[in-house]
Amino acid sequence: MKRSRIWLIAAAALLLIWCGVALVMQQTDHLVSWPEKVTALMEASPWLKGDAKGSRESRQPHLNLVITHLNRLDAQHKRRLREDDQAVVDKFFASLTEDEQKEYVNRTVDPYLDRLERGLKAIPEEERKRLITRMRGDMKNLRSGAQEGDRLSEQDREFMDSMIQEDPIFFLRNASTKAKMELAPVLEDMQSRLQGLRR
Repeated sequence: MKRSRIWLIAAAALLLIWCGVALVMQQTDHLVSWPEKVTALMEASPWLKGDAKGSRESRQPHLNLVITHLNRLDAQHKRRLREDDQAVVDKFFASLTEDEQKEYVNRTVDPYLDRLERGLKAIPEEERKRLITRMRGDMKNLRSGAQEGDRLSEQDREFMDSMIQEDPIFFLRNASTKAKMELAPVLEDMQSRLQGLRR
């Protein structure tokens, strides 16, 4: 009798603990992000499901939600999103209006430029030169690996050729929205390298 009472108390305690965990998970779900959640949000965009295109004001809350969750991903999760679900990201980006594309890039890619520029100024000159040379190479490799009909236009490629050699940060600040999206992986990689150097 005494032994069964102990088991009942232990089971009740475990049930209470798991109920508490479930409650905390439910309450904090909107604060946590992972690649599959971002993909699901992109795919759930009302304008992709055939609903009316709607006005910018009606589309803005969902765009904000996608951008917020995308920005919560760390570099490893962003890489996994790119590798596993790039087609979904491309479809979502293509479905945005020109103004929405600019906002998306301003809020997801441009912050890397600010952090990258500050990080490059904070490291020794020799390391800075090495990283910028690596960045130029990565940008050229990305460009040379592109196929016909890729996302970068001929004009963007010509601009890229001339600017990469002089100042890659200046190039990235003045690049088109589509070029910035194309080069986002390079920026993420460079930021990861800078963080590694500062540790």
